[in-house]
Amino acid sequence: MKVLFWMNTSFTTTSKHLLISILDELLKDGIQVTIIKKQIDGEEDTPVELFEKNIECIAIPFKNPRKKNLFARYIADVIYVLKSNKFLNVPYDAIFVQSSNVAGFSFFLLEKKQPKAKKTYNVQDIFPYNAAYAGTIKKNGLIFKIFEIEQKYAYKKADQIITISEDMKKTLMEDGVDGNKIDVIYNWSYQNEPYNVNSHEYCFVSNIYNKHFFNVVYAGNVGVMQNVDLFIDTAILMRNNKSVWFHVIGNGVYKDKLIKKAQENGVTNISFWPMQPAKLAPYIYSFADLNVIPLMKDVYKTALPSKTATCLLCGKPIVFAIGTNSEFGKKISDYHYVIDSDDPEQLKTIINDLIEGNASKKEMIVYSEFSKTRNSRLYADIICNMKGVIS
Repeated sequence: MKVLFWMNTSFTTTSKHLLISILDELLKDGIQVTIIKKQIDGEEDTPVELFEKNIECIAIPFKNPRKKNLFARYIADVIYVLKSNKFLNVPYDAIFVQSSNVAGFSFFLLEKKQPKAKKTYNVQDIFPYNAAYAGTIKKNGLIFKIFEIEQKYAYKKADQIITISEDMKKTLMEDGVDGNKIDVIYNWSYQNEPYNVNSHEYCFVSNIYNKHFFNVVYAGNVGVMQNVDLFIDTAILMRNNKSVWFHVIGNGVYKDKLIKKAQENGVTNISFWPMQPAKLAPYIYSFADLNVIPLMKDVYKTALPSKTATCLLCGKPIVFAIGTNSEFGKKISDYHYVIDSDDPEQLKTIINDLIEGNASKKEMIVYSEFSKTRNSRLYADIICNMKGVIS
């Protein structure tokens, strides 16, 4: 069996462990895999994890436009798809298309070049709704409508769609996608088992955390959609609390504005750190006293933060500031804290309750639905066998 694995990124991505896990499962089955990927900043064509395996990797040079420029990124991605066209002449039995803002163009070419191949589209976030929620474009404006039509073409032509939350499946169905061809498979972490971090491993984060404080942590991309404003607003409310310290760990287009906002409001119990290596994520989450995962209002309908699985495996309290009406929020609320995206007072209350030992006990459960082995296997089965919706 021959499978085309058409990526919309390079392997220099936070999703690398997901992609490698899926590819490993396909290769275990003796499948002949061809990858089409972006090559950014001269990285190697094939990642070291895939050396000496039955795989062909086609790397197409790509230069990332500025993140703030949605239209420049969109055009660059269209050009990348067009450059990939010449590599679509070999017949494939199945094709996996990574989440992409220009998926409609990809599926248009596949309809022409690969009409018999079974096509799976992985929707990691829902464009253009995410751009509308971020304020980049106006929802239901002309530009939104054009982007929406392009994405709907991809949904229609895909034989199977894999998305990463029940909320996202609901959004797709409300957008007219046949629910019978949508599977929900959560993103996973770097391992199956909970992270059992030893106290002596505190040295990995000792330059960041101070044990004398209650350390409240946001770690990840610092953009508009991540709504780190909620985190800063809570720090402002608690700026005179001498027992708590806030940490923003990561980079992004919105970071400088947040630093300025904290400074202008006299917040001294906060630190801003650069993005840390992925291998430190388990230590960052495990040694935090509270992890906060915020999103802008209604963004839960179009995305689920990739850090979720790793946070769950670390067994520390988490506040999901994503919206109490979200399906994921309802699912997780018995085990972690769920609040609305615009409620810093509630986050402040949770922090104070935890500090004072008055918080209601939460069972830090790790869901089997986030299993690396289970979920990567499901991906491979769907790509190759088109088994249908997961129960």
